[in-house]
Amino acid sequence: MIEDSKLVARNWNSRGLEERAKYAEIQNTTCVLAPDTIFGPYFVDGELYRRDVRENQEGLDMYLDIGLIDVNTCEPLSGAFIDMWHCNATGAYSGYTGINPDTVEAYEGVTVRADGTTDDETFLRGFTKTDESGIAEFLTIFPGYYASRTTHIHIAVHVNGTVSEDGTNTLAASSIQHVGQIFYEESLINQVYEMEPYSAHLETLTRVTNDEDSLYPSASSAGYSAVISTQLLGSTLADGLVGYITVGVDVSAVFDTSDSNPIGVIPTVSLSPGAEASASALDASETLTV
Repeated sequence: MIEDSKLVARNWNSRGLEERAKYAEIQNTTCVLAPDTIFGPYFVDGELYRRDVRENQEGLDMYLDIGLIDVNTCEPLSGAFIDMWHCNATGAYSGYTGINPDTVEAYEGVTVRADGTTDDETFLRGFTKTDESGIAEFLTIFPGYYASRTTHIHIAVHVNGTVSEDGTNTLAASSIQHVGQIFYEESLINQVYEMEPYSAHLETLTRVTNDEDSLYPSASSAGYSAVISTQLLGSTLADGLVGYITVGVDVSAVFDTSDSNPIGVIPTVSLSPGAEASASALDASETLTV
């Protein structure tokens, strides 16, 4: 985690998102449509409306700023919701902690539910809204990896989403305009994975590189780069990272979710009592209000 002293030294505890985000405006204004990919097997619906998604997961802290551009107007896309989810430092996804990242099979003795999930954990998942400049920011950790895939983060964009009024703060009456996956430079991945807790996983599973990955080529195609730009948060890598990427979206598109994952359904997480209030309180304490 980023130590409080580091946050105070950078005055980040007393600033709102507009000042706090490293990138307050769209950085790469090239008006290019980001190719759709797939949800993958680990998406769930009903995620927490928040910006800090870490939930005490160990790993290298990272602020991830995502800028959305409407490719029909080439203007920043404000007021859109972004779902973001990825695995932890050892390759496990919340909701699927009973799945072994090294084999992508259930651990012995684990019961897999009909929707493919094994639990109601919520770490490293969430959704938030882009500001007037088309920027949304998450506080997360650098992802790990699992069998058959390179290091990546999943995103889904909801242009016409609304937040439910039933107290659950989930997305309601929302279609999806884009489903994508975003990546990192190989050199950065290698540096991060020399650190704990990432390095221990290299002893049990040889990771797939970007060049070997099945989805990396299509995600970075047609003139679009799906690679996150990064800068050091402090003087060393151990201080954390700030990442940025621009995503071009066709606001008139509607993503077909009928073949969303191997089970054929989109699981809905069952949030524990007080989960929303706890997430909102944490964001507020870090001035990461949504």
